[in-house]
Amino acid sequence: MNEQETQYSNTDLDLESSHSLATLAQELRKSCDVLHCTENDAGTWQMTVEASHDENTCDRDAGLDITAILEAIASVSPEAKKEFDSCSRRDFNIGYECWDSWAYNRGLSHTALRLVVDARCSISWTLYPMRNADGSPRDDTVVG
Repeated sequence: MNEQETQYSNTDLDLESSHSLATLAQELRKSCDVLHCTENDAGTWQMTVEASHDENTCDRDAGLDITAILEAIASVSPEAKKEFDSCSRRDFNIGYECWDSWAYNRGLSHTALRLVVDARCSISWTLYPMRNADGSPRDDTVVG
């Protein structure tokens, strides 16, 4: 197994609504990566969005990605904004590759937190362990 430091992976904005999110998805595709926008069998719409960025950029962080996504949402049409506002779930899911670091600490600035609060969004974290689900060590040669 390679010894690798814990690092920021990405931030997803996860949305859920009882109304269509198709217009919002179409407009966000101009400036973000819309990973999916689907209606499930129960009639609920779900969408996941990431900031568009160069995967090799090492100075990315959650605050920058959250700001980029919220700036994109601020620029959509009133119809798309209404779809965003209709969401019962608006969650920024911040991901980290856990690897070998001890006491890895990262934060969000008060500016980024204010943007999240003002958009009526929540924040959650996903920690990607250095082990596979069966307990064996991951053998990734490239992280990020």
